[in-house]
Amino acid sequence: MRLTSLAPLVATLGCVVGANALDGEARSLRASWPKVGDEPYAPSPEAARYISLGYNELGADLMWIRALGYFGGDDASARGVRDLVVAMTALDPRFESALTWGSIAMQSITMKLDQRDYLEIVAVLERGMKEFPKNYNLPLRAGEIYVRNLKSDDPSQQRAWKQTGTVLLSRAVRLPDAPKDLGTYVAHLETELGQREQAIRDLRELITYTTKPSDRNKLVKKLALLTNTPSEGIAYELDVERTRFDAAWKRERPELSPTMFVVMGPRLLPYFDLGDLAIDHELDLEPIEPLPPLPDDANGEAPLPLR
Repeated sequence: MRLTSLAPLVATLGCVVGANALDGEARSLRASWPKVGDEPYAPSPEAARYISLGYNELGADLMWIRALGYFGGDDASARGVRDLVVAMTALDPRFESALTWGSIAMQSITMKLDQRDYLEIVAVLERGMKEFPKNYNLPLRAGEIYVRNLKSDDPSQQRAWKQTGTVLLSRAVRLPDAPKDLGTYVAHLETELGQREQAIRDLRELITYTTKPSDRNKLVKKLALLTNTPSEGIAYELDVERTRFDAAWKRERPELSPTMFVVMGPRLLPYFDLGDLAIDHELDLEPIEPLPPLPDDANGEAPLPLR
């Protein structure tokens, strides 16, 4: 009786063991297959606004939610994230937080990015720079791509990309809240491009309005290296310039940030002092000889007057 009653239990255990073995074999076989992940749907920038039926901001929000869920997953791809970010920014170019996140996410995919991916990222960043000119992250990211990631066998193209990236990084370091020690890297790039004097001028300018001591020390050391001058002497000289700059800034345009004051300069006078302009008797000019009369034409008649 006992053996008979145990028979169903033994059969059940055998089925469980067999099923587990088959499941393990199936999992092992599936793991060896190439991953096929469906990339999330994202409309093209040209079609995005038509598909959203006028609800552009809502469409951008939905794309961002989809991108946040998709990014970091096992099947996430550079192309999938890129297409979502491009569509998102096409729907709402003023979505600053999503744009900043997207510019970072598109470069954070673990798989290798190709040149098209980088160029798409740059295009998104350049559109963002027009909308948010004070966001230093945008030219910073774009500049890094131009300098570090875009590659070409054509030396002139490679130099042009490096030049563009250097200009973007130089713009980024001057914007509010940007890390000013980035100026040392900009000076390094300018020197490599043969723009040593420009690098020196840019460093002197940055040091003038950089308040963080550690950043300022790095800039001073880089300037001392380029000019072959002791950093102590440079620091003293620039401290004097800084005092003059602060006085001019607070006197002329205290409502501006120091970086904007550098760009815009002192306030223009509401009028010009005509006494400062030269007048005729003060100009040492030679008298103008009168032009000779025009010759008569072949028929002996005077030519028609010029209109």
